[in-house]
Order: sequence, then structure tokens, then C-alpha cells
Amino acid sequence: MAGGGPGAGTAGAATCPSSTCAPGHLLLGIVRPDGSVAALHPPLPVSAEFAERAAAPGLRVPEARFRFAGPCVESACRQWAEGRCSLGDLVSELGRAERAADGALAPCAVRPTCRWWAQGGPDACRVCPSIVHTTKAPPA
Repeated sequence: MAGGGPGAGTAGAATCPSSTCAPGHLLLGIVRPDGSVAALHPPLPVSAEFAERAAAPGLRVPEARFRFAGPCVESACRQWAEGRCSLGDLVSELGRAERAADGALAPCAVRPTCRWWAQGGPDACRVCPSIVHTTKAPPA
């Protein structure tokens, strides 16, 4: 498997697979009505124009409609705790519960540098397609 599992592939350039809609980030997929993510192969770079249109007034926030990847910002992120991504740990825990239904992992363009992969390996990947950054609009 690409990436090598926990601890591999993130030396100085880890990717957050649940980032925001910002120029230079990657559009990984589109959130389906059932809440799962339809991955784009290959992912597309987010342009300033796309980010602006996706954030247009009257629409749900882009992170509720799309899945993005960007640089892991470690301690600058609210999910960072005790030198790790706490969200990645939670995702891995959910993946461990899914081992009984284990199958091949879906292809992933960011796995070699993915923070969650580095921390949890295949367990994180198992449930990754069902993770959505934001499920509703922020309070007014």
C-alpha cells in the first residue's frame, strides 16, 4: 500500500484530508445526498475563482458540499492535541470498528502524505469516504 502506514509519509509536509475551501488546496470529492463523498480521480486544484463561487451567499458552506485537502497546520488547528490530529485518531477508531466489513481501500491521491494515514493507516482510510468537514451552515 502506498504511504507505508502509521508514521510514514508526513515528514514536514503532511496533508489534512478534511481541510477548507481555499485557493491552492485540493478538491477531493463531492458530498452526496446520503452524506458519503464521491471522490474525484484525480482531485482538482482549488482556484481563487472556484473558492469565491463556492462561498457565494445563499449556498451552504463549501465544506458541507465538497471535500478538500490542504496542508496540515498541526498546532494551528483546533483538532491538534498532544502532538497529534485528534480527528485522525477518531476516524481511525471508527475504522477499527469497520474491520469486519474490510475490503480493499479506495484509491486516494493524498494517502502518501495524509496525516490520518500516518496516524492510523488502513483503519483511517476505511471510513474516510464518509467523513464530511461541515454538515450544516454555521450559526448566524
